[in-house]
Amino acid sequence: MTTTAEPADDGRVLSEEESRAIRRGVPHPRVPMPVVALPTLALFVGSLAAWLGATWWVLAGDDPWRYAVTIPVHAIVTFTMFTVLHETIHLAGGRSRRVNEVLGRLAMPFVVAWAAFPLVRFLHIEHHRNTNEDVATDPDAWSTAGPSWQWPLRWMTLDLWYLRFYAPRIPSRPRAELAEQAVVSAVVIGGFVTLALTGHGWELLMIYLVPQRIGVGILVWWFDWLPHHGLEATARSDRFHATRIRVGWERVMNPLFLYQNYHLVHHIHPTIPFYRYVQVWRRSESDFLERDVPIATAWGTELSASEYRAWRSIISTYDRDADLPRLPHRLRVEEVRRLTPDAVSVTFAVPDELREAFRFRPGQHVTVAATIDGEPVRRNYSICTAAGSGVLRIAVRRVEGGRFSTWAHDELRAGDELEVTPPAGSFTLDTDRRNARHVAAIAAGSGITPVISILTSTLDAEPRSRATLLYANRDAEHTMFADELAMLERRYEGRLTVVHHHSRASSSRRRVVPGRLDAARLAEHLGDPALRGAAWFLCGPVAMLDDLEPVLAEHDVTDVRRELFVAPDDEPGDLGDIVPATVAVTCGGETTEVVSTGTASLLESALAAGVDAPYLCAGGICGTCVATVTGGRVHMQQNYALSTEEIAAGRVLTCQSRPTTPEVAVDYDR
Repeated sequence: MTTTAEPADDGRVLSEEESRAIRRGVPHPRVPMPVVALPTLALFVGSLAAWLGATWWVLAGDDPWRYAVTIPVHAIVTFTMFTVLHETIHLAGGRSRRVNEVLGRLAMPFVVAWAAFPLVRFLHIEHHRNTNEDVATDPDAWSTAGPSWQWPLRWMTLDLWYLRFYAPRIPSRPRAELAEQAVVSAVVIGGFVTLALTGHGWELLMIYLVPQRIGVGILVWWFDWLPHHGLEATARSDRFHATRIRVGWERVMNPLFLYQNYHLVHHIHPTIPFYRYVQVWRRSESDFLERDVPIATAWGTELSASEYRAWRSIISTYDRDADLPRLPHRLRVEEVRRLTPDAVSVTFAVPDELREAFRFRPGQHVTVAATIDGEPVRRNYSICTAAGSGVLRIAVRRVEGGRFSTWAHDELRAGDELEVTPPAGSFTLDTDRRNARHVAAIAAGSGITPVISILTSTLDAEPRSRATLLYANRDAEHTMFADELAMLERRYEGRLTVVHHHSRASSSRRRVVPGRLDAARLAEHLGDPALRGAAWFLCGPVAMLDDLEPVLAEHDVTDVRRELFVAPDDEPGDLGDIVPATVAVTCGGETTEVVSTGTASLLESALAAGVDAPYLCAGGICGTCVATVTGGRVHMQQNYALSTEEIAAGRVLTCQSRPTTPEVAVDYDR
């Protein structure tokens, strides 16, 4: 990956958003709440209409078969009205507390007639506070207790267990709550007795009592048993592992069960309306997955985070355009902040509909394009925030003669729009909260940008892992993210060690080694056995990395990944036995014959002929222009993106390849 500008950040100016990204749990989804949540209100009105319609229809005739239709309808209303009740308990029915209080009380009789709204609210909040504790502490644990053959009966009698759970707590409950419950109990008992004595007991049974038992059984199965059964974590011990989500068949499951297949989102963000659960999951998916939250398919197969990612990548073609990740999108610049006299940070606003496309793994980069003096200019920049932080930020340092960096410093402003290609890059790692490992990194200058994302994401997602950073700069003034790294050291005390190497000036900072970070210095660090067993990430100039990698090998370090942040400026050197050629270029299902002089790269020849070939950095680093040679031979001048296996399979970087036979064929589609 090429970072053509070397950003500098003295770390002394952190926005509140950046600070939250450092200190974060799951980022707040920032879902706006209207005065009245119209979908919830519409659900109430529709449920009321269905209940009244079914009741009128069954009372208007004397055909017993009508109950075969009305009992399911009335049972469904119990489920849908509970959703309304559930929303108002959590103040998700709107910003107005009065709206929630009124709507909750209106929905209550259609769910459990005997209970008052404040009583159910208290019991449900107890469930959230004590999720997955024993039945004496979490009232909803009744649904998962006992042998499996009892479960259906328990699901249909949870409200009766509520009475048993509530009774010993009566002396400590507020008088207003008890008074309202007494009134509701008196009205319901009186009403039921009156209906029975006046000969309407059968209607009471078939219109209300039987459907209500069925409805309670369904909603307890879906709201309680499916999200929580078999999970040992509690809300107190680990709220991210006390509830699961169910994925797959969303087009059916979401409307059928009113989004409670994403019940985990509700337990993390209780005030989010039910119809926003999926949106919130997609916004924070990376962060949830880093915590390895419980996930199951619609049919109950448990998935790890890595299995979920693989599953989602397989089915994603059914949900969105498979080419979406390769397409640039216009993003608004949210902030351009002066960090140092020669450095700025650029933060982009990512709209909700593009959250999934711009979800990134730690260490990945984006390609930013701008039209400068009438010409498109593209540059790659690593994302310098933690995966799942909700912040898409890069940093740009002015480079003498650099077109993009100069323009970004002098002309780029908040509110401008740039073309940004979604994240890419393989200089990354997968996190798993079960890991207990040591991750070490060497970064020089702006090589810190992917490294800080990797380290922060790892320490956030893996509570038992440790990290060490060897960070080389000219001096303290040019040390990017200095204060942010200090903040991270305080946050991860005992788990993160940062050692600065300053080649130019002395510094009063602790853990500062004067002089360059060279082979001898690295060998000294590797006297620590923990570092010899660590997974290493190297990001810096090619000459520096070429000098340090052999030292790691000499100390038996086997897990090493490297990334360049400056394109090599070596002279072209030997281009091989290049010859003029006719090149057959296949791209987008079409094959175009291109004439090559031999000195121009395959990419340059294709673009000159009007072929819409993919490319970004044109420096042999990002790997975007990769194609497969299907005929003839080419010479690839330099390669910083392809593995040995890929080259053996005929893959080449077309920006670095020139023909060595009179006829060549390359395929971008393979």
